[in-house]
Amino acid sequence: MNRQSISVLKVSGELEIGRRSEIRDALRLTGAEYAVLIDFSEVTYADSTALSELVRLHREAEAQNTRVAVLVGHPQFGRLLQYAGLAQAFAVFEERGAALAFLAEQGAE
Repeated sequence: MNRQSISVLKVSGELEIGRRSEIRDALRLTGAEYAVLIDFSEVTYADSTALSELVRLHREAEAQNTRVAVLVGHPQFGRLLQYAGLAQAFAVFEERGAALAFLAEQGAE
């Protein structure tokens, strides 16, 4: 399969247990992408539900050799990723253009 696309997976608002299935559905890989930008720029709150779904997606991406970057809009969410140890698992960005450039550059290797 020729994987050439960068997919953008976007969730927004408050990411909590009541939205677990919605978050899981939003953070699902198709297998057609070589890279994924997870857009959390409009997330205002996240609990461990979002973190566990990120861990699941990370495992899935590694298995498919898919590169992943995370876009954060609120510094609190970036700190949450850092505290949870996920900042080492994902390339985290505060600017969309920088994240997409990183993914495109990584795909060209």
